[in-house]
Amino acid sequence: MSAKHHTITALVQNEAGTINRLVSLFRRRGFSLASFNAGDCEDPGFSRLTFIVDGDDATISQCLKQLDKLIDVVECEDLPKESSVQRELALIRVEPTEDQRQSLYNIVNEFIARTPRSTPTCVVVEQVADVYDIERLIEALRPFNITEIVRTGVVAMKVEG
Repeated sequence: MSAKHHTITALVQNEAGTINRLVSLFRRRGFSLASFNAGDCEDPGFSRLTFIVDGDDATISQCLKQLDKLIDVVECEDLPKESSVQRELALIRVEPTEDQRQSLYNIVNEFIARTPRSTPTCVVVEQVADVYDIERLIEALRPFNITEIVRTGVVAMKVEG
């Protein structure tokens, strides 16, 4: 099988140095880390991490085995897109001309995005969506003079049933 994006989640103990050990594992083993996100979760003292890793099935299997060996990792798994919800937050600052503003707002509405901040010279567009929809929005906004893009990285959750 060819290399592709895999979404891996891990429940880890929230200890000093945990994230450093995890990132070092990826660096040492040469795993291609496309995105990384960490945050508190439902269990106090634990964090949930989401990694987007590029690789074939054998590489991902090895990655999961290596993660599982780390003392701080409670559980980890590769989440298929069809049985998970995956989202990313993007903030995109554009500087449209006065004549472009209505077209800009039409695109924002079409993508079900928001504009949390607007000034006479710039508009910040916010979207929470899957990576594909965010990429589509960015392409649609290119004619409006994108001056900055900030993205959180993917968060993901397994959906049972």
